Amino acid sequence: MQETLRGQHLPADQIKRVVKRELQRLGKNGENVKKVDLEGPFIVVYAADPAVLVGTPELAELARTLKKKIVVLSEKPKLESESEAIAKIKELVPERAEIVDVIFVKETREVYIMAKRTGYVVGKAGSKLTEILRETGWKPVVIRAPTMQSTFLETLQRLLVGGAVERKRNMRRMALRIYREPLGLRRGIYITFLGGAREVGRSSVMVSTGESSVLLDAGIGVGSGEFFPRYDSPDFDLDNIDAVIVTHAHLDHAGALPLLYKYGYRGPVYVTRPTRDLIALLLYDYMNLSKRTGSIPFFSEREVRLLLNHMITLNYGETVDISPDIKLTFYNAGHILGSALAHLNIVSHRHNILYTGDFRFRNTRLLNRAVSKFPKLETLIMECTYGGEKDVIPPLADAEGQLISLIEETIGSGGKVLIPALSVGRAQEILLTLVKAFGEGRLPDVPVYIDGMIYDATAIHTAYPDYLSNYVREKVFKEDEDPFTEPHISPVRSPDEREAVIEGGPSIILAPSGMLEGGPSVEYFRRLAGDPKNAVILVSYQPEGTLGRRVRDGARRVEILSNSGVEVVEIRALVASVEGFSAHADKVQLLSYLNVVNPRPRTVFLVHGEPKKISAFHSLAARSIRGVRVISPHILERIKVA
Repeated sequence: MQETLRGQHLPADQIKRVVKRELQRLGKNGENVKKVDLEGPFIVVYAADPAVLVGTPELAELARTLKKKIVVLSEKPKLESESEAIAKIKELVPERAEIVDVIFVKETREVYIMAKRTGYVVGKAGSKLTEILRETGWKPVVIRAPTMQSTFLETLQRLLVGGAVERKRNMRRMALRIYREPLGLRRGIYITFLGGAREVGRSSVMVSTGESSVLLDAGIGVGSGEFFPRYDSPDFDLDNIDAVIVTHAHLDHAGALPLLYKYGYRGPVYVTRPTRDLIALLLYDYMNLSKRTGSIPFFSEREVRLLLNHMITLNYGETVDISPDIKLTFYNAGHILGSALAHLNIVSHRHNILYTGDFRFRNTRLLNRAVSKFPKLETLIMECTYGGEKDVIPPLADAEGQLISLIEETIGSGGKVLIPALSVGRAQEILLTLVKAFGEGRLPDVPVYIDGMIYDATAIHTAYPDYLSNYVREKVFKEDEDPFTEPHISPVRSPDEREAVIEGGPSIILAPSGMLEGGPSVEYFRRLAGDPKNAVILVSYQPEGTLGRRVRDGARRVEILSNSGVEVVEIRALVASVEGFSAHADKVQLLSYLNVVNPRPRTVFLVHGEPKKISAFHSLAARSIRGVRVISPHILERIKVA
């Protein structure tokens, strides 16, 4: 292929012609090619015998030259009978894989293989996948079976399989916009802060190049702040948005996604696979909680299904075109399962932007720390949740020791321990700590109850160990253990079971929400806070305006809305805050990241923090990092960066 085509943006029809021509030049391999299509950012080659093409040096070289991912599918499956294909798959895959389910999606020529030990399905360097493709004509998609049975995950899998036809149609339509003929406009790169500037919540940032516009996150407000991003801004036009990029599943970054689809957005949303599953879990829970509390959610299941059928999942380190002049790459952010730093390479201006979303720059039991080295970087948009002068998070070992001591003291007095926790992230960090402590004999023999979404969120974690820490991966892959399960741990599945826990003996209760704003933690708090034998241990960030913040700041009397109306709760239980489990970078980590991020950016925007914390860290960063322009933007501010 001519060197001039290397990495160049080509319109859709030209890409199809180039790929087909180059593959047909491969002699007998090329004769297999029946059709070339574009689906989302991916090139899809339909072949008579796909296994002949897969893994060939020529195909790999073509993908490198075009800087595109090329997927090879069968024009027609070799084994059309599903029973014959299943028999062949089970013949090829060792029994040690423990295949749980096999699902065929005829429209995409894919077969989903769910197994407990996926390594045996993949084989060395993907050898088993190639064998399955060659012998059956179905492209295998391997899914790790969660070690905890989850009705939600089973429902989600049915939704995804049931939406395959619509998703394929959407992908082809979206590809036409991604690979459209570029206008060649160079009007500069502008960043508009629609939410999350000098506040925590409703994160949403728009990047515009003249050629393209993309949205980084689409969150809703938390606590007492504004609820939606400023999509009423004259600079924002939903019809002009080429893509939405979501860094992680927490609703302050993803909660407004259904709103976009409610008002007509039909473009792609880029996420990691775990983030897709967690967003679905959190949105369905939000709808159910709204209905239980008598409020009307701002979206319906229709919008959630639209969202799922427009999502494009990417792995860490995978680079794709999302518009004529923007390439996207995700990197590990270390915040929660599937969280990503979003790196934008704006080809038209030779400018690179890194948006951190929420991130953490130290290893924990659950996750490895955020990536800090990138190919190119000029502009950094960085969160500052814990950028205040006194925001120094203690070492994890100290936090774990403090938590275990508080539990021992409370249980020893005959009380119960309530740990309000975010269902995603914080709850799993605490579970890993408790499981380890039980194994070491550091905790008394009492039950641990997990309520609300925590069970399903943890089940999702067990399905994606590749996204978790070295500690977890070693447990799963080398020691063949599930670090999230332990005989003491039981789910609470009904109001009757919850009542039994409240009326029962000493126990540890892990329940959402972590801010005591909705969810079963509020009911536990209402019933348990009046007993001085009990303890309430806060392990999550407590935004201004939340019940958790008032309790943390020393309130001894609070009002809570219950089924019988407003109830005054006298707080006699011990209230303690354990800071070391934070999923955010503290002041020290933030400053360290700015010092080591490579390349060093020319401009740094500070977002996602309360005004005082943003101001404090702005001063510190400006003093400490020479040669870098530091900006703390306001809501609706539009700033040119190139």
